[in-house]
Amino acid sequence: MNIKTEKINDVVLVILAGELNMDNSNLLRDTFKNILKGMDHKILVDLEKLSFMDSSGIATLIELSQNLVKVKGNMRLCRVNKQITGVLEITKVHKLFNIFETREIALNGF
Repeated sequence: MNIKTEKINDVVLVILAGELNMDNSNLLRDTFKNILKGMDHKILVDLEKLSFMDSSGIATLIELSQNLVKVKGNMRLCRVNKQITGVLEITKVHKLFNIFETREIALNGF
């Protein structure tokens, strides 16, 4: 998995590519911990180039969302491809996230 982060105004954009699974979900968890240490509480996760996500990846996203709620932060998902949308819907966790079609729409009103 490849993780890229960039700051857009007061939002941290996290772009994921490749496979998010048990073997590498700790890398994403560490990335999120570092973002939160920097006092950034608005995170947009772009999943367009994510080709696979297992239950540990889902758990990592849920964990980040819960940690952000504790500090009155917010996480949004954007550009979720069909395969990952299917995974989120089958597991019913799509209801836990704010999901947007584009980055622009997700960033608007963050």
